[in-house]
Order: sequence, then structure tokens, then C-alpha cells
Amino acid sequence: MRHDENARDGRAAARDGALIRDSDRLDGPRAPHPPRNRHDAVVSRRAVLALSALTAGGGAAALTACADLPTSGEVTSSDAVSSRSGQLVQTAARPRDGAGPEEIVSGFLRACIAGFSDDFATARIFLHRVASEAWDPSAIVRAYTGTTAPVVGRDESGAVRVAVELVGSIDTDGVLAAGPSAGGTSGYTASYSLATDGLGQWRIVDLPSGVLLPAGSLSTNFVATSLYFLAPDRKRFVPELRWLPRRDLAAAAVEALLDGPGDWLATGTFSALSDGMMPADGGVVLEDETVTVTLDAATAGLGEQDRSLAVAQLSATLSRIEGVSSVVVMAGDEPMGEPASIQEPDADGGAVVGLSAGAVVQGTSSTRKTLATVQALGTAQARYPALGPDGTVYALSASSLLRLRPGESAASVIASVGEADAGAGGLLPPVADRYGWVWTAADGALTSVGSLGQRAQLGAHWLEGREVTAMDLSAESARLVLRHRSRGDGGDERVSVAVVVRADDGAPTGLGEPLPLPLAAGSGVTGLAWCDPVNVAVLAPGEAGQGTLDIRYVQVGGMKTSVAGTQGAKALVADRVTGAALLTDERGQVWQRKGATWRVLTTEVSDLSYPLP
Repeated sequence: MRHDENARDGRAAARDGALIRDSDRLDGPRAPHPPRNRHDAVVSRRAVLALSALTAGGGAAALTACADLPTSGEVTSSDAVSSRSGQLVQTAARPRDGAGPEEIVSGFLRACIAGFSDDFATARIFLHRVASEAWDPSAIVRAYTGTTAPVVGRDESGAVRVAVELVGSIDTDGVLAAGPSAGGTSGYTASYSLATDGLGQWRIVDLPSGVLLPAGSLSTNFVATSLYFLAPDRKRFVPELRWLPRRDLAAAAVEALLDGPGDWLATGTFSALSDGMMPADGGVVLEDETVTVTLDAATAGLGEQDRSLAVAQLSATLSRIEGVSSVVVMAGDEPMGEPASIQEPDADGGAVVGLSAGAVVQGTSSTRKTLATVQALGTAQARYPALGPDGTVYALSASSLLRLRPGESAASVIASVGEADAGAGGLLPPVADRYGWVWTAADGALTSVGSLGQRAQLGAHWLEGREVTAMDLSAESARLVLRHRSRGDGGDERVSVAVVVRADDGAPTGLGEPLPLPLAAGSGVTGLAWCDPVNVAVLAPGEAGQGTLDIRYVQVGGMKTSVAGTQGAKALVADRVTGAALLTDERGQVWQRKGATWRVLTTEVSDLSYPLP
């Protein structure tokens, strides 16, 4: 995040960073603007917990003559207002006559917190006319920690400056950028220039675009919800998390869906919807738990397949909103028909796979199923097995990748790195996708091997000079999460998510641009696994210390939360749909969480992996 940002939208009325007293030049504040259509955002329960976890941090930078938001003073009355949803609507006081510059800025910040209830009408009263016309509160929402109030004070030029510790920011598309560190905070300073109006009252004439909110207010105004796009073969959904307005959430979700996937996801996904289908005002109506979406009448001209896919995307996105039980899609006055049948990831994708006495097995109980014997593998030293959707077994043996297809009696080598006796250090544990390709990294270079043994080198410009140290595929095989670091010194470790670009036959041809996950990185962080459609999990040093590693859950496009792990944990695997996680400790014990307690599941199965659902 950039520091000391100041989008100076009121340049025509103010000298840079200064207080101005010029009653002859500035008019008094005029009536607030009419309501603007904007994105608010909704937070999932996990996101709310994550926000709470992220509010611990350092205080804002000290400023000269600083003053926090007032916690005492004259009490003013305010009416309690109820929204259509029954939630309490926040209100804020108007500027006090004779208020000084710091008080005006503090009052403006409070009015912005309540601005989602009155469309920022009260907040605009704190602004001079020119600034009110230029200010766009929807440009960006910056959320600061709840433990430290914004520090408000004068700088050397006389401008009023506000310093906070940010936990993240939400842009106009509902995309959230979390804090750049494992702690999830970043210093931010904003500058406000003020002048007196024709009545001698101080008003803000120059300010950054967007609003500042305490992190706790995000759950009041925003909801983290998934938009559903399609894999290139149109057979699976690919979700993208967005933070959208709680008020008129269904309409905001439709608008965001029609705008298409984010840039990082677009190159490897498909959408049957486009912004040319945008419904007119009032085209999204929620009544009696049914959302009716009325698209442009020209949408009726789409082919039958695209119509059904468009309905499927809208239905999948809107049906997951609280209070929605059914979705009806219209093209003008014509019904769009039924949604296409899109396969959802199976919540019961199959038991965990591992090694037991050298054989590849599925399950951890005494009734576990043997998938590949030692004899079929041709070695008793196999490591890190994986199971493909078609039943093919993959495993590492020394520096080679083995494959055993259903019905075959002996495994074959489909990829090798270096010398035959070099050990398995040059290959990462394999992951089989739903297109018949198996993924690994050979000496840090991402590699995918096809059913005929052909290799796809999946380089990307952002991986040049870097080595991949861990990876995992999402349930629909469209997104890859990677831990990577600069070669040589092993520093600058990062975690990124990228979409997989594929040819028409499903063969991977490259990766899209990375979406950084800074909250999944950091000193001492290990392990990496998808744990549901929009979350990845890592092992991170526990707050309790004493060798305990916590499981840190990081939303792709969201926040983080943590669950206490076990002492001595060194490996993590997770079910890609349900989020069920297993830990392996230094003694080879496999732990499973039951409620709030970790219990030993088995000591007889190692090198665990979950098959794709």
C-alpha cells in the first residue's frame, strides 16, 4: 500500500496542504449531492473473525499537536433509524458552529462511518462545495485497526493530517487488498486542507478520495460474497470473492458479475454474462426470498447454451446470499429458462490418500483400501502419493515421478530430475488435476505432465529468477496457489494465487498474473493447501509459542483467521471443499481436530494428500 496518499480532488479551491481563510473567494456549503450508486461490502462470519484478529497492532505515527477523535464533550441527540432489513442505521452529527479545523476533520470521519446509511449526505456538509463535487466516497474504503483511533493533528504547513494503521482496503470493484504483512497492518497518513466559507465556518476543501472506516464497521456495511464464473470447458464454477454492499447486495452482486472476473482471473475463466446485458434501474428485485433479475431484452438473442450458462452463473451467485431461496432471470419480458447443469465439487470427494508400509492406501482406519502395492510401485521407498480423478496413482521415487493407471500391474516413470539416486528433493509432492495432468515442481521450476508423458513448462514472467517451494490446485483445477522465493539466497518468499491458462483440450499452457497473498507468507510459515473454494491454509508460528504451529486460514481476496494447531506440527493437508485439515507432527503422528481438541488419528499412514473432488 502506498503511504501518505492524498488524492487532491479539491485543487481548484485550495492551496496545497494549507488552511485558507478567504471568505470572499469561497461560497458557503451547498446542499448535499443526491444519493450515488456504490458498492458496499458484506463480510462472511469467518471474515468477521479475521477482522477481529487483525485489530491488534501498533499505534499511528505521532503528529504535532495531535488529538484523537473526541471521547468527551457536548452530548447531542440523534434519532435511532431502522433500515428495511431491521438493522440499526447509524447517524452522525452535523458540524458545530465555530468548530476548528481538527474538530471538522474528526466530525467528517465520524460522518463517513455513518455514511452508508445516508449516502454520505451528512459527511458532505463538512466539505466545501468544490470538494463535495470532486469527492468520491466509493473510490476506496480503507479499514483501520479498532485498537487505535485515528490520530488527528496539524502538520508543519497547517494542514490537518490523519494517521491510522490499515488492515486492508476495498476498491470500487469490491476487491479487498489486505495488509502487506503477516500482522496485516500498514501505516497510512491522509492530509486535509481547510478554508472558511462565506459564513466564517471551517470546511474541508481538499481531501483524499474514498473513506476511512474502523475494521469493525466493515461487517456492518460490507459482505464477502463469491461471484461465480466458469472454467474454460464450462463444466465447473470458479468462484471469486468480492466485498459488496450489504445494502442492495443482490443488485451489487449482479452488477459485479456482469462486469466480469478480476484481471488476475480473466485469462483462465469464461463468463456467459457481459456488461452489455446490464439491467435497467430496478432490474434486480428481491421479494419473498426470490430474486428476479431482468436483463436487457437483447439477451434473449443469445444461443441456448449461453442463456443457460448465464442463468447458472446468476443463480449460483445470488442463491448463496442470505435470504435468497430462488432466482428468476428474465431477458426483457421473456424468461431466460433453466440454468445449465454445472457440476459442484463433491463435499465427499474421497478419503485421504497416504503411504502405509510402502503401499499407497486410501483412508486411515483399519479398513483402508490399498491403491498400489509395493510390488506394483517397484520400490518400497515411494513418497508423497496422489490420486487422480480417474483412479490413477502418482508417487515420487527418488528423483522420479511414478504413474500407475487403473488395471496396470506396474508403475512407469513419467518424469525424472537429475541423477536417479539424487533423492526426491528435486520434486515437489504431485497434485493430479481433473484434465489428466499431474503437477509438480522440478528443481523449483513448475512442471505439469500429461497422460502421454508430455511435459508442460509453466513459466511465467513473475516466476523468472524464482523457485517454487510449495503448491496446490483448487478443487476445479482452475487456480494454483504457490509459495515461491528468489533463487540463490532463498529470500523474498511470497505466496501467490494464479489462474491456470489451458488449451481447448485442457492442456495447461501458462499462468495468469499473480494475486499476492501476503497474509499467507511470513517468517516461519510452512505448509500450503486449499481448504475450501476461497480459502487457503498454512502453518504459522503459534501465539502460544512452545513449538506450536497454528493453522492460518487466508481468504483469496480477503482476511485471515487462525486456529491453534499441535506441538511439533510439520505438515498440513486439507480437504478442498469442506476445509477439514490434518496435521502430521515430527513423530509421524497424524492429528485430526474434533471440536476444539486435536486427537491422534493414526500413526500408520504418512505422506498424506486429499484427491480433488
